[in-house]
Amino acid sequence: MPSVVMSIMQGPLCGALATMLLYGIICMQTFHYWQAYEHDRRTLKCLVILILETVHTALSVYAVEFYLIMHFGDVTNLAYAVWYASYVIGFIIAYAVNLCFIWRILHLSQKRWISSCLVILATIRCGFGLANCSLSFYYPMWKIFREHVYPTMVVGWVLSAVVDSAIAFTLCLYLLKRRTGMNRTDSILNRLLLYSINTGAITSFCAILVVIMFLGLPNNLAFIGFVQVQSKLYAISFLASLNTRKMPNSTKQTVPAVDGVALSFMPSFSTFKTPRQKSLHLPPIEVRKSVVMDIYGDGMDSTVHKSEC
Repeated sequence: MPSVVMSIMQGPLCGALATMLLYGIICMQTFHYWQAYEHDRRTLKCLVILILETVHTALSVYAVEFYLIMHFGDVTNLAYAVWYASYVIGFIIAYAVNLCFIWRILHLSQKRWISSCLVILATIRCGFGLANCSLSFYYPMWKIFREHVYPTMVVGWVLSAVVDSAIAFTLCLYLLKRRTGMNRTDSILNRLLLYSINTGAITSFCAILVVIMFLGLPNNLAFIGFVQVQSKLYAISFLASLNTRKMPNSTKQTVPAVDGVALSFMPSFSTFKTPRQKSLHLPPIEVRKSVVMDIYGDGMDSTVHKSEC
């Protein structure tokens, strides 16, 4: 009996522990977002609240508690699946994050056909996931469920890797085209590129691992641990991309400005008078303005730099 319990519950248990760790990171990111971007649109804030994934974490913990605490020692309950409710939430969160990144691609590319293709792929992927979860109510036993949804499970997770890779590749392509040669703009774009590449690579790799575990270990639920972690990776990557829209305070200077020109650069007026015969020679001042477009459509972020010649 211990070997049976270990082979079935080791994956879900490790996955639940990992989700709680990642949930703490999500809470920290969300707190930082609400402090730094309090003027964001309400729809975006609602999406952040959704991605907080409190419900997903609670359901993941409940699934482990059901087997290891509430029905401890009852091997017959291991044949039944009670963890599909958490994955319904996970698929919805993944779909919401995909749509948000596609919305970003639309603002960058201004090409609706690219965004439409990605939306269709993401919707099909979400449809496969929700269909598999709904079939669990008709086939509550794990072995019977596996026999009936074997093809759709594989297709759904392969499509998940394809969608994540396509979104990351397209986003990186148009972020590269947005380079302006200005330090502030390019610095933000470089960080967004890094997060986009990491997001696509990690989530796609996680989806591939799910397929490998599902096919290679038919009598083991190790793949469930990776499914649980993948949902948190979507949330972390999305919040990280939101929190990188501003430069750190240590790397920029905030100066009051009027019409894009810093007040500190404007000529100061004093009460003393200079002799007329003496001309005041001031060094030439070059004012450069770098503009960073908010690709969520909320406005522009600009800064002014001064260099003396």
